[in-house]
Amino acid sequence: MSDRLEIRSVRPSEVDQVADLLARRGEPADAVDVHLVIDDPDEGPSSVLVAVDGDRVVSTLTLLRESVRVGTVVLPAAQIEMVATEPDHEGRGLVRSLVDVAHSISRARGDVVQVMIGIPFFYRQFGYVYSIPIADTRRLLESPPAIEHERGIVVRNASSADIEAMTALQDRVQAEATVAMPHTSACWRWLVARDGSAQWVAERGGVVIATARATPPEDALYL
Repeated sequence: MSDRLEIRSVRPSEVDQVADLLARRGEPADAVDVHLVIDDPDEGPSSVLVAVDGDRVVSTLTLLRESVRVGTVVLPAAQIEMVATEPDHEGRGLVRSLVDVAHSISRARGDVVQVMIGIPFFYRQFGYVYSIPIADTRRLLESPPAIEHERGIVVRNASSADIEAMTALQDRVQAEATVAMPHTSACWRWLVARDGSAQWVAERGGVVIATARATPPEDALYL
């Protein structure tokens, strides 16, 4: 790396640069998501790493706190997300440097598992292996509006007030699995606030009985 390059946590004055980089090199929703991470009380600016060349953010990576349950044992874990590099700084090992720093931070705080949902085969060079294929489950013809069905079931967008109920539903489903990675409280907050996907709940008599997330209609709607 050049002597001008610095790897560290993002500073408040650089957040908009990070959001712009992610929107251009990744998904437009990433710009919203990185703000949600930085503003979240469980994560914050220390979760977002940047490579800075002078006063310019040229690469970034986000390190999220997670947990993985194996049987009855809960393991502290981390997940790398929202990785992007400016085209004129590719091929300089910036992502590798960011990943190395992220792994060091993760080890120092006691994480024993690293989880990655990323570009097929790319992250093998950093020591990751592919273990579980994740496929879209069902294509929908249209997004359900807030409607009441004949059985008295209302489908609507989830809100922060639904997080406790959604967590309970998730715990009930994952209880049957030997290995599980439940959403963190921070993740639930992002899922109901972000615009890169839709989080729905179905309720009967004011009680939440189901929840699901869907991709944006412009990308083909998948549940």
